Amino acid sequence: MDGERISLRLEPEDLELLDDFIEKHPEYSNRSNFARVAIRSFIEQFDGDRTTEITKSSKKSNVITIEVPRFAHDVIMSSVRAGIFNSPEHAVMDCVSKRYINTEEAIEMMKKEKMEVLKGTVQVISD
Repeated sequence: MDGERISLRLEPEDLELLDDFIEKHPEYSNRSNFARVAIRSFIEQFDGDRTTEITKSSKKSNVITIEVPRFAHDVIMSSVRAGIFNSPEHAVMDCVSKRYINTEEAIEMMKKEKMEVLKGTVQVISD
């Protein structure tokens, strides 16, 4: 992995707590992986709060707030921690896209519409 290295000093009890947690959660491959995910999650939590406030103040019409069952929430958050998704929003959008937006079907429909337009504008001139 390319990237800059940093050093972090932890007390023995904090290190033991960290190692016990990683042992119970195999989605974190090592301390570095856990630290990267934890840092991102911490920052997103605070950016998310700011984003929520911005969204509320701008009153976007395409924002939906939902409450999901605890198990679904845990699966989404585990996927984010494992690096499968960049954020909970990304995970939810992936699910929504797969369920409600059939990209291949939409592309075929656009192609057909384009062909119909082209058929209507083409004139055949005979000699």
